[in-house]
Amino acid sequence: MRRSYFVAYRVHREGVTVVVVGGVVPGLIVGLREGVEGALIIGIILAYLTKIGQRPLHRYVFLGTGAAFAGSVVIAGFLALLHVEFGGVGEKLFEGFAAILAVVVLTSMVLWMLKAAKDIRRLVERRISLLVDRRQMMGLASLAFIAVFREGVETVLFMAGLTATIGPDVVVGAGVGLVIAAFLGYGLFAASWKINLRRFFQGTGLLLIIIAAGLFSLGLHELQEAGVLPWLSAEVYNLQGSFRDDETNPAGYILRGLVGYNDNPSQLEVVGYAAYWILAGAMYWGIRTGKIEFFTRPLHRVWAMIRRTPKPSGADLHSE
Repeated sequence: MRRSYFVAYRVHREGVTVVVVGGVVPGLIVGLREGVEGALIIGIILAYLTKIGQRPLHRYVFLGTGAAFAGSVVIAGFLALLHVEFGGVGEKLFEGFAAILAVVVLTSMVLWMLKAAKDIRRLVERRISLLVDRRQMMGLASLAFIAVFREGVETVLFMAGLTATIGPDVVVGAGVGLVIAAFLGYGLFAASWKINLRRFFQGTGLLLIIIAAGLFSLGLHELQEAGVLPWLSAEVYNLQGSFRDDETNPAGYILRGLVGYNDNPSQLEVVGYAAYWILAGAMYWGIRTGKIEFFTRPLHRVWAMIRRTPKPSGADLHSE
């Protein structure tokens, strides 16, 4: 992997230093999106506890939130140390699989939020009522922990997939996004701001899918260089002489950061990029039209076959 990817760089032209930070914008989008999701759920918990006269229980929510934040930092540090230990082929394998894993987690999160957003408040409030009725105070802390920790892990995985290290530019972008998210969360529940969350999640979701498509192609590139995916390795085109994707061409470098532009992609990268968009688009269509079962039904059937206990008679295998 090119070590300049998503890292701040300087281009010297006629004595003028031009600074372009390629990773801040993707990091900002991810931090803002994940932060608002976490702030939304924590805000719902705090607001509902206040509504039912249980404001003293807020401390358990803050306890779970703090523990989740600390846990996310630990995971980020672990992944950074793990990457340092790899070199050569191992490094490319780590970077490739980290990118693919990040894409899977990110895409699942975006699509899940699209499907479940309208029911989040009802589900969270019902869970809180059950915990309060049973006096399970640590359950409140666990609920807050899970909500924030999930967003933290998703953010860390995505950052790891983008950079295969905790680069300063991506961290800055994600940090700014999280600060803005905390500010928006406070405004939503403390100052009663009116924000169209549906539009917010739709807009940021589309941006994340665009970034994820490029990240998926990048992951395939790293796995090809590691020799894991040797198929379709021929170049589709080569623009290294006219429109590079490195620090010598600011426009191409930024496009590489935002949409995964590559100045010499392989056939597999192009096919993978197109396949990701087709699959993500089909899943989005299924959720929007309520036909998501069309995609999940085959998976349920496979799972049922795996769990089925074999019958002694071969004739019974086709009884269904």
